[in-house]
Amino acid sequence: MRSYIQQRTIFERAGLIVLGVLLLSALATGCGSATPTGAPTVPSGSVPSAPSPIGAQPSAPAASPSVAAAPPSVAPTEEPTKFAVATSPTPEPAARATNTSAPAPRPSAPTGRFAYTVVTGREPKFFTIWVANANGSNAHQILTHAQWPTFSPDGKQIAYFGRPEGKSEGLYIANSDGGGSIGPLVISPGFCCMNWSRDGAWIVYAMSGRADQPGGPLWKIKVDGVFQTRVDLRVGGNGPAFSPDSKQIVYSGGLPNTNTLGLMLVSAEGGAPRQITTDNGGNADWSPRGDKIVYQARDNANAIQVYVVNPDGSGKKQLTHGKSNDGQPTFSRDGGSIFWRSDQSGTAWAIYVMNADGTNPRKLIDNASPNQELWGWESLSAAP
Repeated sequence: MRSYIQQRTIFERAGLIVLGVLLLSALATGCGSATPTGAPTVPSGSVPSAPSPIGAQPSAPAASPSVAAAPPSVAPTEEPTKFAVATSPTPEPAARATNTSAPAPRPSAPTGRFAYTVVTGREPKFFTIWVANANGSNAHQILTHAQWPTFSPDGKQIAYFGRPEGKSEGLYIANSDGGGSIGPLVISPGFCCMNWSRDGAWIVYAMSGRADQPGGPLWKIKVDGVFQTRVDLRVGGNGPAFSPDSKQIVYSGGLPNTNTLGLMLVSAEGGAPRQITTDNGGNADWSPRGDKIVYQARDNANAIQVYVVNPDGSGKKQLTHGKSNDGQPTFSRDGGSIFWRSDQSGTAWAIYVMNADGTNPRKLIDNASPNQELWGWESLSAAP
């Protein structure tokens, strides 16, 4: 009898163990996920002297592989419209990381402020620059006759392309509230795509010399109160942005005698560039740690999406998905968030924010229309 009871006990325990294993296996299978994180690169056509930006109309193919389709047209209004704050969330040298001693990005509420262009008509007076808090509050206009804003490292000043009445077009600098404007420091109707170095010493820009055709030779100007020192970087493209250590510049362009466009790296002193992507990407911005570059490029459905990539070209990851055109990305100054602009599948333009890893996207600003022809060249700009 004892032997029978002992055998029965052993069988019962064995049965419980098997049942537990099966339950654990089922739970592990049910909790898995399969989220796409990348998109195939899209080869581009011949390299122009000034690469065209990525457009925003996925339903119409580009005129040629290297010239993007035009953005969706929105009839301009003749008076500025009011902008609402959303109240509910909506679903050279070899590349290297810089400033890696900085704290790692954290998925928390964004901090600081951001600047952006709003265009409500075709005349220069309807080209305006706005500033808002990182949570979308206190959105307000600071400048008219202006576009392409970029904050100084301390957030106290803003550089921009100005077209004021009675003055020449070109580079201007104002206080972050829009007052105290000086300029033009560089005169050119094709001036665009500025970015302030993180050490505050330089502003890099592209200059075509032709109105409404941004992109061209890249230059930088010394911010010393005199504004007479200008350096030709000896490369051509658009959307230049300094690395956090101010030693490198990422921009959109291509190598000579090649037929692919993408993100390029060049020394802040100029010289031979190095290509890190071949997807015709643009509007790039560095993370504060220097370990990531955020930018926009087309996906395989011809929509503009936001991506991140390592400075050596590895680790490309798609952060936005769907039918919307999502671009103009920029990191928050704490590195934990990315701001960007979306046409919301062609319904209306808005400004969004997400965690730096692409999670938790939510709307910040409604009715934020960019320049419909030139939005593919322009980025938002963040400040502390």
